[in-house]
Amino acid sequence: MSPDAFSLLCWRRLGPADRDRIFALHLRAIQGMGPDQVRPESLEFFEALLDGAGRIIGACDPDGALVAYGVLQDGPDPGTRPDLWLGWPFDARIQKLAGSSVAAEYRGQRLQRELIRRRVALADPDAYLYATAAPSNPASWRSLLGEGFEIRRLRRVYQDTLRYLLARRAGPRAEPAAPAAGDGALRLEGLSLDEQDRLLSCGWRGRPAPSGCVLVPPEAFE
Repeated sequence: MSPDAFSLLCWRRLGPADRDRIFALHLRAIQGMGPDQVRPESLEFFEALLDGAGRIIGACDPDGALVAYGVLQDGPDPGTRPDLWLGWPFDARIQKLAGSSVAAEYRGQRLQRELIRRRVALADPDAYLYATAAPSNPASWRSLLGEGFEIRRLRRVYQDTLRYLLARRAGPRAEPAAPAAGDGALRLEGLSLDEQDRLLSCGWRGRPAPSGCVLVPPEAFE
């Protein structure tokens, strides 16, 4: 791939005619990955989104091949209730960044970050946004942290698989400031999953930091 291949990509909202190409890219992207890392989706999942349950944005190469897509889903998944877990207003407009895929030859070009940015821009301006990411898939949750999301909970969802719940508001938003020394922040990777779960349940939040990711206590941002 040439160095300027990224700049030659054509971005557009995908439609029903793209269904099979989206599904094929999804299947290629998850090869070799188990449900503990990524959630496999059905053809019907993408069909419903393209039929009005959400929006899918995609990038095509100069030859018209689909090389990346990202899903913005209207409403929460059954079994994931960020409105209840995070105390969001009962009438909150909730949208989910519900998965994305990048063709192997385009990985390492920060396309996952671009897909997050474009879906946040595509979301309703007053929406509460969330996403899930497996602790064993750091590329996913680190990309979300880099785009203004915070790790808010650790939950077993999707047929009892462990996922971080990450959230932010739609619209322009500055990234959280890096925690200052002495604010009690703890390095995420140095904590067991049980300890992470305990702290997140007490209101701690996962944020980006020069060292990777830290959990910040509630008093640091209240």
